[in-house]
Amino acid sequence: MDLKKLCNEVKELALSTGAYLKTEQAALKKKDIELKGARNYVTYIDKEAENRLVEGLSRLLPEAGFLTEEETVVFAQREYTWIIDPLDGTTNYVNGDSPFSLSIALMKRKEIILGVVYDPLAEQMYCAAEAGKAFLNDIPLEVSSHSTLENGYIGFGIPYSLNERGEQILRNAMKQFRQCSFRIKGSAALEICYVAAGISDTYFHSGLSPWDVAAGAFILQCAGGRCSDFSGGDNYIFGRELVASNGALHQEIMETIINGN
Repeated sequence: MDLKKLCNEVKELALSTGAYLKTEQAALKKKDIELKGARNYVTYIDKEAENRLVEGLSRLLPEAGFLTEEETVVFAQREYTWIIDPLDGTTNYVNGDSPFSLSIALMKRKEIILGVVYDPLAEQMYCAAEAGKAFLNDIPLEVSSHSTLENGYIGFGIPYSLNERGEQILRNAMKQFRQCSFRIKGSAALEICYVAAGISDTYFHSGLSPWDVAAGAFILQCAGGRCSDFSGGDNYIFGRELVASNGALHQEIMETIINGN
């Protein structure tokens, strides 16, 4: 398999689907919005974008299965499985805000081997298909070198369902508000890529799904960053919790915010 060629084809599909998302946001009416739960929106646009991605990716790799957010295709894990989110940042999207993105990852057995995350409003295409090489619009990515929590630029998210541990992590973070800057942008896939690009130093979130994480985490690791679950292990794609960092700051974030030592 020529992963570089496949990645370029996936990027073209992301561009066309992103153009659809951009156009439809302007035409979206409140009556077209459904609620899957508190703050958890879905529209006909999510579903149509997913259909377009599934159709296009099926042509590129007919033998692959799919794991998708909107379940427009039945999950079937095979040797190759596409993990896709047609619209990450739906709450931003339905309120006419930004950012939002689409996320596409290819998993071979249990290993991610390709990732593409596209922001159609900013026209920013993050991608990786080879260890040690990640790009933003064909420019190589590199994580930041910031090594302390002090003056750090930190992204985080608040899950739809916040359990006791999640609340404690937010309280731990609040204790650090005077020494570093915290931001919620609302698109996990993009916020992981911001760490890959050296914009943010770290990002943490719980209640995540595989399609929120798979592509961005692979891109970050290819840019030299680090991902873990809240226990410091590697179950961050399917374990619903993620700490993404430049690597240098990872241990301090784990100790200070995640574990609250």
